[in-house]
Amino acid sequence: MNIDERLQEAWREAVPAGMDLADLGRRVTRQRRRRWLLRAQELVLTLVALGVFGHALLFGAMGPAHWLLLPFFAVFLPTAWLIALRVPRAHTADLTAPMGRYVELRLKQLRTGLRDLWLARRAAVALIAYAAAAFAGAWLFGDIRWREAAVVLLAYALLWLLGTMWVSRRLRGQWLSEYRAIRRLA
Repeated sequence: MNIDERLQEAWREAVPAGMDLADLGRRVTRQRRRRWLLRAQELVLTLVALGVFGHALLFGAMGPAHWLLLPFFAVFLPTAWLIALRVPRAHTADLTAPMGRYVELRLKQLRTGLRDLWLARRAAVALIAYAAAAFAGAWLFGDIRWREAAVVLLAYALLWLLGTMWVSRRLRGQWLSEYRAIRRLA
C-alpha cells in the first residue's frame, strides 16, 4: 500500500460521513479568517507598543512602568514576528504535487508549531524570571511608583505564564498526536 492510498484511507476515517464540500469550505474560510484576525491583533499590539514607547521616549515621559516593560517588548515583539513570519506555508504549486508533498508540508508545520510552543514556554519562564528580578529590585531600591509597577509586571507575567502553559499543554498534545499519526502513515 503506498502513501496516497494510506492517506486516502485515513481521510475517509477522519471525515464525518455527513460532511459536504460546502461545510468544509465554511470551515476553511473560518480558519483563514481566524488566522487573519490573529495577524491583525499582532500588528495592532506592535503598533500600540511602538506608539506608547516611542511617545514616552520622544517626550521624556518614561516612568517606572515604561522602564520595566521596555526590555520585555524589546525581546517579545521581534520574537513574535520571527515566529509568525517563519511558519511554512502552502504554495499554489503544491496543489498539483503528489500526496507525499502534503505529508511533508504538514510534518514541517507541526514540527515548527511544536518548536514554537517550546519557545513560548521558555519565553514565559524568562519573563517571570525577569519580572521577579524587577520586583525584587523595585522593593529593595525603588520608591512606591517602582514597586507598584513591579507588582503589576509580576502579576501580568504570572498570568502570561499560566496562559502560555495552558495553551501549550492543550495544543502540544493535539499536535504531537497528529505528528505521530502522520509519521506512522509516512
